[in-house]
Amino acid sequence: MYINKDIQNGELWEISRQLISFNTVSALSNVDAAKYLASILEDQGYTIHLVIETVDDVEKANLVAWAGPEISGGMILSGHMDIVPFEGQPGWRSNPLELYTEGDSIFGRGVSDMKVFLAQAVLAAKRYPIHQLKRPLVFIFTCDEELAGQGSARLIHKLPTLFANYPLPDVALIGEPTGYNVFSAHKGYATFDITIQGIGGHSSDPSKGLNAIEKMGDVIHLIQEINKDLRNKILPENKRLFPEVPSSTLNLGIIRGGLASNMIAETCNLTVSARVAPGDQIGEIITRLRERIEGEIVPTMTSVAFDKHDPGITIGNVMMAPALHSPSNSAFCDLLCRVMNRDISGGAPYATDGGQFQQVSINSYICGPGLLEQAHQPNESIPINNFVSGQEKLEQIIYEWCVEPVVQ
Repeated sequence: MYINKDIQNGELWEISRQLISFNTVSALSNVDAAKYLASILEDQGYTIHLVIETVDDVEKANLVAWAGPEISGGMILSGHMDIVPFEGQPGWRSNPLELYTEGDSIFGRGVSDMKVFLAQAVLAAKRYPIHQLKRPLVFIFTCDEELAGQGSARLIHKLPTLFANYPLPDVALIGEPTGYNVFSAHKGYATFDITIQGIGGHSSDPSKGLNAIEKMGDVIHLIQEINKDLRNKILPENKRLFPEVPSSTLNLGIIRGGLASNMIAETCNLTVSARVAPGDQIGEIITRLRERIEGEIVPTMTSVAFDKHDPGITIGNVMMAPALHSPSNSAFCDLLCRVMNRDISGGAPYATDGGQFQQVSINSYICGPGLLEQAHQPNESIPINNFVSGQEKLEQIIYEWCVEPVVQ
């Protein structure tokens, strides 16, 4: 039984409290949070590199830190610093940026997804002075993970330069909320916009215009057909990893079109999301959709001459996070399962930075103290026992992999 007052007097509480207080919603800057974490690791003797960049006029930061001998076989601890929005989200009983306890839970935006893990990670490393490390211990804390992993997508192109003279480990623990379940794979994620430019006019004579909403209906029909095709080409491995939904899927997310009921809709926009199973490529899926649109729908829009602008369909604003498929029979995976007292769980139901990392030969495993059902929710919470035990489990993992390696 943990006493709330004792927890609130501890260093883990203070670091978590500070991290929760930073408003790192993805649309905002996370630089202050990154500098705060960097200062903690720098005080412990880690080499620090803050990768600061400006994205859409907002300053963002990825944090990379490392210590230990210059040999292969190290480990990466990774998590994201950004959070999903909370303003306007109904149901909050308190300030989302203030950490507090109630009953057997701790509350605040990001406690499960995934700032408590970040605090646990830097404190677990503090347990072992860097001169004790027999293998490298690396931290990669990212921005814009909640935006289809775009922070890590930018970062991976810089990692070869950052680690030109230091061995980048080929395994990573990403502490996303799993309740200590261990996942070796996940689907990829993508989002993109389909925009139709039609010809507006008075609704009394639809033949004098070209209704963009009507044509979007044709596009939706194509998306349904592509979903059916994807369900007919499922890899056997994906049936094991994702038994409930083993195929890639396209989802109709947001649609907007028209100005008034008595007008021919001139424009229509559809935002589509995709969950992409390992083995499928979102680029190929979008290309297939684009080719069918251009071959089957666009000709019906341009067969009639209009006095106004030419109608058309465009696909844009594409953001992609690749799928992850790491070996489930690796020594690192075995260590995680033993420490967490869990069997490997297969595929996670969400995307992470791990898909991006795998593009530079890093195999990631997803396991953290938070709860998936709490992620992105009002009154986001984490069990007090997970709050405390997560640091202890990370200390054991660091010890057995980097301090006194059990596996050579």
